[in-house]
Amino acid sequence: MSADGKGQPPERGEISPEDREAFRKRSEELGQKLDALKSQKAKAERSVGGGPQNQSAYGAAFKFAAELLVGVIVGGGLGWALDKQFGTAPWLMIVLVILGFAAGLLNVVRAAQQAQAKNEPLQKAAPSVKDDDEE
Repeated sequence: MSADGKGQPPERGEISPEDREAFRKRSEELGQKLDALKSQKAKAERSVGGGPQNQSAYGAAFKFAAELLVGVIVGGGLGWALDKQFGTAPWLMIVLVILGFAAGLLNVVRAAQQAQAKNEPLQKAAPSVKDDDEE
């Protein structure tokens, strides 16, 4: 491919018009393929209910851990402050840590039930997977 059609190679760093046209055609084809894949992915996410609004599994796990931890910390801190105020150390702190743990655990159970209820239609719509023992 020549720069001027006379059989001479193009100068260093220059692209011949034929190569430039070939690159342009390939980039258009790639752009069309990418657009088609993006539209298929968006359509699949809409039909399944996925998307950026859904939490990832790691996000949900950190949320559960944080709820449990906050319940224990708030209960312990409140118990410690009341023990200092009333001079009943460590009894109020022990009681309120236990209550904080129970409250945090209750929040985790509620959040897990909500997540399960939200994902139940997806689980029912998923295709069945054969077991290794099934033939």
